[in-house]
Amino acid sequence: MARQNQRLALAACSALILAGHGAHAFTTAPRGPLPTRAGLFGNRRSSLQASTMQEQESGTMLMPEDAALRGNAPNNVTATAREAGEDMNGLMQKLQEKMGTVEAARMVFPELQSGEVPRMFSSLEYTRDGEANTVSSKHASGSVVGASALIAGTTIGAGILALPSATINAGFLPSTFGMLSAYVYMTMSGLLIAELTLNRLAQTGKPGLGLLELYESALGKSWSTLGTAAYFFLHYAVMVAYVAQGGKNMEQILGMDSNGSIAFTAIMCAALFSASSGLVEKLNNVMVLAVAASFLSIVGLAAGTADFGALIDASNQHPEQIISCLPILFLSMVYQNVVPTVVTNLEGDRSKITKAIVGGTTLPMVMFLAWNAVCLGNAFSSGADLSQVDPVALLQAGETGSAFLGPLVTGFSVLALVTSVIGFTYGLLDAWTDKLQLPMKGEEFEQWKPALYALVFAPPLLLSMTDPDIFYNALDYGGAFGVSTLFLVLPPIMVWQERYGDNDTPLVTPPMVPFGKIPLASMWKAAATLIVEQGAEKVGFFDWVAHTWEQMQNNAIV
Repeated sequence: MARQNQRLALAACSALILAGHGAHAFTTAPRGPLPTRAGLFGNRRSSLQASTMQEQESGTMLMPEDAALRGNAPNNVTATAREAGEDMNGLMQKLQEKMGTVEAARMVFPELQSGEVPRMFSSLEYTRDGEANTVSSKHASGSVVGASALIAGTTIGAGILALPSATINAGFLPSTFGMLSAYVYMTMSGLLIAELTLNRLAQTGKPGLGLLELYESALGKSWSTLGTAAYFFLHYAVMVAYVAQGGKNMEQILGMDSNGSIAFTAIMCAALFSASSGLVEKLNNVMVLAVAASFLSIVGLAAGTADFGALIDASNQHPEQIISCLPILFLSMVYQNVVPTVVTNLEGDRSKITKAIVGGTTLPMVMFLAWNAVCLGNAFSSGADLSQVDPVALLQAGETGSAFLGPLVTGFSVLALVTSVIGFTYGLLDAWTDKLQLPMKGEEFEQWKPALYALVFAPPLLLSMTDPDIFYNALDYGGAFGVSTLFLVLPPIMVWQERYGDNDTPLVTPPMVPFGKIPLASMWKAAATLIVEQGAEKVGFFDWVAHTWEQMQNNAIV
């Protein structure tokens, strides 16, 4: 009985204690001192004390099971963070597999990849001292500035003359976007060709590879036929355009009624046939400087009469026309035929080659933007029918500005054509001697020299005489099919095959264009789409579809 009374007393006391705690739970405890910095960031005991003080200030107390959960919270957070990290690692691994990787074990010269050795080989320049009967040598390292100038000079050619006619229907802002896109793709194309050249150079040990030889080694004889056909198609299409425009310039300068193309071809063929390569190189360097000076003068004078308000007016922007001007934009930025030369001149130095290609393509892009702006701006200010006007011809006629503008544009056109014809003539000579297995100099070359020059100049002359206004159309076809195939479809396919097709192929350089397969697929798919679209447009497929659809609608109404 006594023990039962004790149990009842203990139960009563427990009830009173719990009641007291229950009352305390609904009252506000007096505020104690704020926890110190040491209490917040000190040892575990201080942290628990600080936590207890905060709970007391808020008027709540943790039950034992809540405290247990609070104690396990860091473990739960750690587990969650670990799971998130594993998910992120898995996502990155899948992304990396999608983009493609090049194993470091495939690099045959790790010193080049690490930068310990910057170049693949060294070029030596020998000097003979006749008096002392000695020969001395020195390191002839290539210059990034010189290589960039070579690329820029090759890019800035007669294609710039067709730019305003191609972009005027789209407008300045859409064509600027198209020009920047073409600049990115063509720069990547040059870097991919440089990567192929470096790897081929390491395999053969032979500097000075030609573009066709590079394509044959990467694609094999069967598929390289496509590259060879695209090479000749592009060069002859551009030569047809240059001969036609050169003939027009001759007629204007000499006051001729016709046969300007014959005169221009005869002068260029005779000059290049008889002059030495050294003399041609010196004259070409002088003309390139004259091209740059005349260009700056034209932009400076034409900017004063351009209507820049109409240039950016929304009513003059037609983005739907941007596709039609892409072939000329791509053609205007062709330089890839000199990339193997740049690789050799810079001794296979990957860093220098990248800087030269990016710098050598950026300067022409800026010039093209300025040229496009002043030509279109003056076309808008003239009040002429934009669907019928050639903006360059408008400046050349001197109807929109200074009296000096017309002669400057004519001189610029002539110089740009001549320098471009020189480059494409040597390109065709290289291709023909390679295909016919002839040397580039010596007695055998001299025997074949007249026939080779006839192969270079006769077909463009004959085609240009059939249509004196073929300049724009020839460049358009060359850009749509020649440039797209040769420099935008084949290089990414060759690099894809080299990087990811056969993992046993030794490589000498890591990818020169980042992000793996993504830019490669983007390049060849975009270019292939352009080829199909332009082919369908030029054979009249879209017009046929529109006409058929209109007939079907008319029949349905009837």
